[in-house]
Amino acid sequence: MYTHNKIHAKLLVVAATMALTVNFTLADDLTPPAYRGDPLSVFAHWQNIDGTANLTLTDFTFQDDTDPSTTLHPLVPIDYIIPSPNHEYKFHLPNFIDKMPIKYMRLQLTWTGNPLPPTGLILSGVEGVSGVPGNVVFTSPVNPLATGAFYQYYDIEFMPNPDMERWSVFLPDNAFLVQAVTDTVSTVPEPATITTLMLGSLLFLRKRS
Repeated sequence: MYTHNKIHAKLLVVAATMALTVNFTLADDLTPPAYRGDPLSVFAHWQNIDGTANLTLTDFTFQDDTDPSTTLHPLVPIDYIIPSPNHEYKFHLPNFIDKMPIKYMRLQLTWTGNPLPPTGLILSGVEGVSGVPGNVVFTSPVNPLATGAFYQYYDIEFMPNPDMERWSVFLPDNAFLVQAVTDTVSTVPEPATITTLMLGSLLFLRKRS
């Protein structure tokens, strides 16, 4: 009887360890941006925690710059994401209402099933009553994880800086999102972006003259 209970206890420990390992791997924040925790930065983590296709907001943090005129757009009342029948996941990320000219976003996605990357990503910032399209400036390769899931991240720029972001991701058939990690920061453009803006302005002025 004692031996049987001992073996049973060992099996429970092994099963619990495997479950924790899987959950930890799926919850792993593989490529956080360098600006996380900077003033006017927002971090949000959605995760599949109930075994369904839904994603639940499991972590959310933001850093203010102590300027009383800077406010954070409130989080939507629901804290879960339900995919539509065409495998579209819709997200709404609150952000700071501020006077910075640009917003950077890093979006990390983890999914299971089909190893193919997402078939579409729609980015739509909202500045007052105007829409602001997001520009993907870098897409990482698809990386397989030890759990059998797949991972990819995107670096995105919004200009002008919107008050909030809405984004949708479309997955291929038989693929299910198990994690989404989003970081944003309101700031001034990086030097490379400033150079691109200056060149664009020069070309615009040249066409007008």
